[in-house]
Amino acid sequence: MFDHPDLATLRQCSILCSAAYTVVFFFMAGRRAWYLYWGWGACSYCASLILAALVGEPFPVWTQMVTDGVLAFSMALVLAGVRRFDGVRGFVPWMWGVVAATAIMPSAAVAALGRGPAASACWSLTMACCSFVLAVPLLLGRTNDGSTRPRRIAGCLLMLYVPVYLTVAGCQMFAPQAAATLEGVPFLADQLLFGAANLALLWIPASHSEHRLRQMALRDPLTGVWNRAALAASEAELLVPGRVALLVDVDRFKAINDRHGHGVGDRVLVAIATALQHSVGGDFVARLGGDEFLVIASADDPATIIDRIRGHSGGDEAELPAWTVSIGAARIEAGDRSIDDVIQRADQLMYRAKDRGRTPVAA
Repeated sequence: MFDHPDLATLRQCSILCSAAYTVVFFFMAGRRAWYLYWGWGACSYCASLILAALVGEPFPVWTQMVTDGVLAFSMALVLAGVRRFDGVRGFVPWMWGVVAATAIMPSAAVAALGRGPAASACWSLTMACCSFVLAVPLLLGRTNDGSTRPRRIAGCLLMLYVPVYLTVAGCQMFAPQAAATLEGVPFLADQLLFGAANLALLWIPASHSEHRLRQMALRDPLTGVWNRAALAASEAELLVPGRVALLVDVDRFKAINDRHGHGVGDRVLVAIATALQHSVGGDFVARLGGDEFLVIASADDPATIIDRIRGHSGGDEAELPAWTVSIGAARIEAGDRSIDDVIQRADQLMYRAKDRGRTPVAA
């Protein structure tokens, strides 16, 4: 019967687990600061357990302050590493405040109440608060780099320490006879939560890299707008009756290349892509190939968007030749089964527009 857990064995397991992740994070670090933060976090946690094992209970007040502070510091380093991954400062003042409060409050409770159930419960409640405060930014943070899911998983795992510590605190206060049995619960939680949280941290850079590769596959490498692969992947979302497909073609683009060189021609394409993005805001802009672009606009009045596109024609960038575009506009209809049906209609209208001269529109 599991009446009195072997705390020494559980502590050793936690030490070995944290030491293993320390080696992994430091080995992967290189010049990537976030791995160093997570490595020092695992190392700090390992150090707090070793210090507690060496000193033994009951802890002197100074030992408890140092141990609790290092333990809180190890949790804060998880969040600090994520912040460094985002390119901002790792530690901010409120995080240092959490570490300091976690180090001081349990020792202050011992000094005020003496060693007993109330002081032990104060320690558990303090650790629960520390876990909660440091987990919330991971749970609520939103990113567009593909790493939101592993961040939230890491935050959830850190948050799961809260009910663990609250349960221990409740037993210490109201069921002291069960407190000895539950002493090992945080160490048991470590065997699952600590390792899983570190795996989630390792997943953050991996998911970010996967997102970047996916974006590269769906983006035109020259202009940065979407490409045909992105058009095919987003077809179901774009094929909404009432929207307007604008097929934009550069007038006499071959003459620009022949007269000014392909380097200047590439810069003209970039300028046109930028002008289209500025004209339609968050709507879909893709380069179909060569000097042909597609815009899927959600505005009720496509004439407004067309006027903005024509207003950008010619570009404002110095040392670029003047350029104009021809536009064919076709509204997406309920009977359209694919985006190619709409593009074909817009293409016919665009060539009809070209027959009328420069910067024309056919709709």
